[in-house]
Amino acid sequence: MTISDRTAERVRLPWTPLMAALIATSALTAVTSVTTAQAAGTLPPHATPVDGTELAAAKDEPRDTPEDLAQALAQASGEAVSFDIPAQPLPTALNAFGRQAGVQVTVDAALTQGVSAPAVQGDMPPAAALNLLLKGTGITWTFSDAKTVALSKPEVRGDRLTLGTVSVEGRGENAWGPVNGYVATRSATATKTDTPIVETPQSISVIGATQMENQNTQTLGEALRYTPGILKAQGFNRTDDGFYMRGFQGNTESMYLDGLRGMTNVYDSAAEPFLLERVEVLRGPASVLYGQASPGGVVSMVSKQPTRETLRDIKVDGGSFSRKQATADMGGSIDADGTWSYRMLALVRDSDTMVDYIPDDKRVVSPAVTWRPNDDTSLTVRATYQNVETAYNYGYPAEGTVINNDQGEIARNRFIGEPGFNKFDRETFTAGYSLEHQINDWVGFKQNLRYGDFDNEYADIYFGSYQADNQTVSRGAYARTDHSTTLTLDNQVHADLETGPLTHKLVGGIDYMRGTFRRLQFNGTVGNLNLYNPSYGGAVTMNTSAQTDSYQLLEQVGFYLQDQIKFGDHWRLLIGGRQDKATNETDDYKARTETKNNSSAFTGRAGLVYLFDNGLAPYASYAESFQPQTGSDFSGVPFKPTTGAQYEVGLKYQPPGLNATFTLAAYQVTRQNVTKSDPDNSGYQVQTGEVRSRGIDLEAKVNPIPSVNLIAGYAYTQAEVTETSAADLGNRPENTPHQMASLWGEYAPKEGDLEGLVLGGGVRYVGNTTNLRSNATAPSYWVADAMISYRTGGLKLALNAYNLFDKTYIAACTYGCFYGDARTFIGSLSYRW
Repeated sequence: MTISDRTAERVRLPWTPLMAALIATSALTAVTSVTTAQAAGTLPPHATPVDGTELAAAKDEPRDTPEDLAQALAQASGEAVSFDIPAQPLPTALNAFGRQAGVQVTVDAALTQGVSAPAVQGDMPPAAALNLLLKGTGITWTFSDAKTVALSKPEVRGDRLTLGTVSVEGRGENAWGPVNGYVATRSATATKTDTPIVETPQSISVIGATQMENQNTQTLGEALRYTPGILKAQGFNRTDDGFYMRGFQGNTESMYLDGLRGMTNVYDSAAEPFLLERVEVLRGPASVLYGQASPGGVVSMVSKQPTRETLRDIKVDGGSFSRKQATADMGGSIDADGTWSYRMLALVRDSDTMVDYIPDDKRVVSPAVTWRPNDDTSLTVRATYQNVETAYNYGYPAEGTVINNDQGEIARNRFIGEPGFNKFDRETFTAGYSLEHQINDWVGFKQNLRYGDFDNEYADIYFGSYQADNQTVSRGAYARTDHSTTLTLDNQVHADLETGPLTHKLVGGIDYMRGTFRRLQFNGTVGNLNLYNPSYGGAVTMNTSAQTDSYQLLEQVGFYLQDQIKFGDHWRLLIGGRQDKATNETDDYKARTETKNNSSAFTGRAGLVYLFDNGLAPYASYAESFQPQTGSDFSGVPFKPTTGAQYEVGLKYQPPGLNATFTLAAYQVTRQNVTKSDPDNSGYQVQTGEVRSRGIDLEAKVNPIPSVNLIAGYAYTQAEVTETSAADLGNRPENTPHQMASLWGEYAPKEGDLEGLVLGGGVRYVGNTTNLRSNATAPSYWVADAMISYRTGGLKLALNAYNLFDKTYIAACTYGCFYGDARTFIGSLSYRW
């Protein structure tokens, strides 16, 4: 079989197991419909309703007519109200609900004594807000008149009143939905289940859509900049989302969208925050649930979902560097009963950047449809198209940025390429679905699938060495085309069961990933450039023979099992294990060689949490990771996967009566089988290296009063190379600051003349970072941001400023040194109806 025959064989997708899974799941059906009684809490979730909804009402109790009550319930279920109710005792939470909903709440005080209520924040119908406050209490509600809500635990007696079906969709927080304000309390990233963060024995941060909207984030890096311990390493570049966390680099293997790995090549895509409902950061190894991943952690993103409630939001932006952007967010029910719902998101941007001749243009459209025939079954289908036109800034020499050059400092807007040659044009298309079915009261099934196709046209010019004048640098050029595909599939079975005094939440699954990557690259020559007085127009001459001509196939299949165990009122135990098998095949068409690496690994995790009644939750955990490697040593022995192991202890705090979360974590992560230069054979590597990282993370998200939100974060990282050649032993890995800190605050009055106003601001600190390749140290820096917005009705006007004081700083140094973003203003006008 020839190489071309092998290539043709590989591009056939493995539809046989996929179709078997689809056929097996397509037979799952259910007939239960959603009724007003279920929405109001008067029927259990799996009760079978009669024609209409039956609400108990005693004969001798005064009440309005059936028409009045039906109208009141419809009003409570329909028009959205802005709620901001912190976690607190239920009686005071009900008082706040009554004030904000404009209704009177009547209840026997004995029913609510000693009961706590969760935080409820966001725009939702009053019925949905009340359901959230009463969730798990056994208390139900009815309208005793058009403006009075009566709470009780009634017995069924007397005449029954039948009302028509009313669809109510609440916005209570779940692990895949909106965050209520700034303080998230639930996450699925660490467990693949809807789990309270305080019960998860690993450090987690959650950034919700409200925070991203208020800060007007334009990239994933901007969304994460107030999250402790995570650093984007390549300045203002908009080409990718690579990051460093806990001393280790994370790229494609550590970024997930809706539970699935997104891409094969780091340049395949960059996340668009406008499409996201939440972004979550799980620190430390996560291979038990996700397979190959960096030991530093993973970034998991959740897409905005179709909604039954009508949503119409349009927005226009304008600002620095000739920025012009428009977005639209539309959603709602397609049919009368909400069985079908949709979401349509679109974005158009034309913009320059802080660097001359580099644009930041983008086109995005992302439709999604959900079919929910009953409470037990849902199917969401989504597609996303993105087109990006920008260019990559290769960075600048250390001399003139972080090392003194007698000619001065290189301007941060300096373009080192050639206008008309440099480009980074990317076109991506993804499509997939999420199928969920609750088989019975204790077993459920979930299947996620996504296919992606990525095309990239990339041309760049990079700098070489300084000439004698210390102003002019030599340059080189290359141009390449990349084409990638990914197919990812995750099948999960969830089971809730009890064994004696133990309560189990089991998750078992099989996931599969198949990726292909084709690259054709040509190198070229171009004239020198004076970095201090540039003159463009030099000819770029490309070689006629390819520098790189290759095809790569990546496959991984994993089997995992996890058990979340409750015993007693306070203990939570998490244990899990996974077996992975990975294959990496590379055809080098230029060298006419084929290489194949097969890897397998078992990874495990365990964690224990104790929940005190006062909201404190100390925990301890252990977790492992693995990453397959490509290549081989001088003797032709394929490299083994790198492995990681983490020990973490911490303390989480969710104070009763306060909408806040606090997390303190201390950890040690060790990564083994790291490759390093072979001291005996030039141009080869050996796999004997080890890197160890120790540190602490601290994060607080606090909503102390309804009008104030605070975010604070701090990370200390002591990472070093513990096994390698003598010259590198003890060195700090690149892009790993010893300290990072951030603070963000917002003030948003909820009443009075200033209601609708939001004032916010923050500061970020990043300590110095080192780079052994260029022997450069990027100094520490402080950056300040600010925002102001005002909403009246559906109209909102906002102004955001990043790097408010126009600090010139180097974000990091790798093969080049990269400037951070210059001061940027973005004004926006939006309308929601």
